[in-house]
Amino acid sequence: MKQWKRVLAGALSLCLTGTLAACGGGLTEKDAETYVKGHLDAAYLGVYDKAYIDLVEDMTEDDAREMHEGNVSDETELYLLDFLEIEYPTDEIMDRAEKVMEKLYAKSKYTVGTGSKTKDGDFVVEVTVSPLDLYNLLTSDDFFDALDQAGFDGEETEEEMKEVDAVFGMLILDALDSKLDEIEYGEDQIIMLQLKKDDEGYYGLVEAGMQKVDEVMIDYSGAYTK
Repeated sequence: MKQWKRVLAGALSLCLTGTLAACGGGLTEKDAETYVKGHLDAAYLGVYDKAYIDLVEDMTEDDAREMHEGNVSDETELYLLDFLEIEYPTDEIMDRAEKVMEKLYAKSKYTVGTGSKTKDGDFVVEVTVSPLDLYNLLTSDDFFDALDQAGFDGEETEEEMKEVDAVFGMLILDALDSKLDEIEYGEDQIIMLQLKKDDEGYYGLVEAGMQKVDEVMIDYSGAYTK
């Protein structure tokens, strides 16, 4: 299971405004829904809803954009190193991969349901995620063809492997980019996101729920294939 790398550390501490929280019961189910949808839209789609930004204390659109860009950057590193196993990505590959990952992120599909308040004063919002089936998008032929064109034979020295990666990386990213419009979605996954109030009356997303969203949003292993 991949690590939750997408949301920058700073984003984990984002909370709803003190004004709403301090009113004691002033926070509504609708506010919780707005926060969850706004957070997901910013993190994955790069869409920055003013209603969401206004709910988060001291947050600006630039902050939301920074969160999204950090997500794309971290996801790109994860994809290149852990999935494609490119050990020596060049600056050119990293730049190309981030552009492709941005296109992939734009295809993220989820639905934010109705929020509800718990007896403890927290809020729960149901999110339905349709996983992007990245695992089955590229075929073994795509990988073998790219490796063959890169001159890979399994006997490379470290320096030779850097040269192979430089060619293979660009070829396989081109193949991925050309197939993005063909990507399919796996079985819908229902995840409950909790907004929990701290001792000072601020609300924040419980990390475990966001970890689950991150785990299923892009399916690297084929676990959710229909």
